[in-house]
Formats: sequence, structure tokens, C-alpha cells
Amino acid sequence: MPKRRTQQLQRLVVTSPFESHVAGAIASISASDATRAAYRRDFDLWTKFCGERNVNRQAPLVDAAAAFVEWMKQKPEPDAPTTRARRMSSLASIYRELRRRKALECPNPFSVDDGPKREKVAVDEPTPIATPEVVRKVLATCDVTTLLGVRDAAIIRALWSTGMRRVSLLSMTQERLAHDPFGYVATVIKKGGETQRVLLKGKAREALDRWLVILRDSDLKTGKIWREEDAKLLVEHNLNRALEKRAKLVGEYLTPHMLRVAFLTYNPADIEAKQDAAGHADPTTTQIYDRNAWRGREAFIAMPEVEDL
Repeated sequence: MPKRRTQQLQRLVVTSPFESHVAGAIASISASDATRAAYRRDFDLWTKFCGERNVNRQAPLVDAAAAFVEWMKQKPEPDAPTTRARRMSSLASIYRELRRRKALECPNPFSVDDGPKREKVAVDEPTPIATPEVVRKVLATCDVTTLLGVRDAAIIRALWSTGMRRVSLLSMTQERLAHDPFGYVATVIKKGGETQRVLLKGKAREALDRWLVILRDSDLKTGKIWREEDAKLLVEHNLNRALEKRAKLVGEYLTPHMLRVAFLTYNPADIEAKQDAAGHADPTTTQIYDRNAWRGREAFIAMPEVEDL
């Protein structure tokens, strides 16, 4: 057994049963060492708060999480709203996993349903949405008689239909592509190193089929799917540049993240389904990107002019 793994197991043995469950929960949430370390720091800060306020971490009272938010605001160097929101989300994930492991019986004190209302995090420059009109114009620049035209059309349709992040798109391999009655199920790597399944159907499946034919005709029958004209692997910088270059031809601007926003906005599925599809741990994160999630907009639209009353 690797020495590092042995040391990790030894630490689990010598700590308290609850601490062992916490370590196991964090390990289950993400395969990324950096992400696990971030979750651990968030839990350690919560532990510090619990120690100062005499809060039982295994059975915190209903208002404990709300008090933790106020505590973070009143620190000598207060955490930024985005940091507080991230910590609440990571702690919600940890307690969700602890409940799954039956390490505690209380409700999840950080969940959207049982915990405090999430803070509204201000975004100075939110990612613009890729409208259907813009996407259609950019797709029209993809000449399917050319290699890059076929590739870029397949990429745009894949991003539009799945809302994948760039890292997930570029992680696609032929080995992790399975047939489905609707098209293809691709197992991709999402942020944090975990895997996620996405479904490519309709025109996205047709566009991907055309690109796969080119790959296989070039004797590239295994490995990463997205490549350059010389068969080198496509990287994030060149992916961005390819979309921006095509959009510029029609006087528009387009990025992979704009297509992710479009997926979360135009998709009529409920918030839980979109949360799972997007790989978000917290539905409030999904709502940030869903431009239709602003329920108050309906009231503003419905308000009549004073002259009309």
C-alpha cells in the first residue's frame, strides 16, 4: 500500500469517530487534493466557530449556521460575500455526505431547505448569455466541408446542448462515449476531478458523429476527441480563440461559458435537474447563471403605468 495512503488511514484511526466520518465525507465529495483541502479549511473554520460558541457539530441547532454567517461577517478581516457563499455550499455538501453515512441524524444545517437563506452575491460583470440568434449566426460560419468547420460546429452544439464547462468538454474521450437511445452518453471530468455524465442528442449527436468519422478516417480511434488540424490535442486557450474568431466573422462575441449560461437559462427542466446537469453542489449556484431565475421580474413587468389605472 502506498505510504501516503497508509498515513491517511492511520490518521483516520487515531482521530475521533466523527472526525473520521468528516475526513471520509470530504474524500468522497471530490477526488481533487486541492478541492479536498479547500473543503477541509472550510470545515476547520466552522469547527473554530463551534468551539467559540459551544456548538455541537454533530447536532447543531437550527440557527447555528445563520450565526456562523454573521460570525464570518464580524471577523477582524470579514470574509467576502462570495467566500461566505462558497463556504456555506461546501459545508452543505459535507453535512449531506455525513447524513448519507448516518454519522448524524439532525437536518443538514447548511442546506437550502433547512439552513439559512443564502446571501445574494453581487456580480459586477455577469457572464453574458449566448442567445439563440447569436449561436445560429456563429454556426453558419462552420463550413462542414472543412475539418475545422465540422469540429467547431460539433463543439458549439455540444456546449449548447449540455452546458459543459471547457474542462469537461476537453476531457471527452472515445472510450468514455456510450450509445444511448437518444444519442451518446459521455462520461467527462468536471471541476474538482470528479466524473459526470452528459447526454448529447439531436443535432449535437449528429454533429459529433460527423467529427468522429473524421477522427476514425485519420486512424484516431481512441483517446481525446477534440483535436487541432494537425491532430494535436485542443487546449482551453485555443478553444476560446476558435469560438471568438468565428463569432467575430459575424460581428458577435461567443465563449464556452456563455453557452453554459444559455443551457441553464433556456432549458425548461426544473432547478434540481439543471443543478445535477451542471454539476453544481448547491442550487443557488445554478440560479446565479439562470437568467430566468429572477422571479421578481414578473412583478415588474406586470406593474401598469399610472396612466393605465
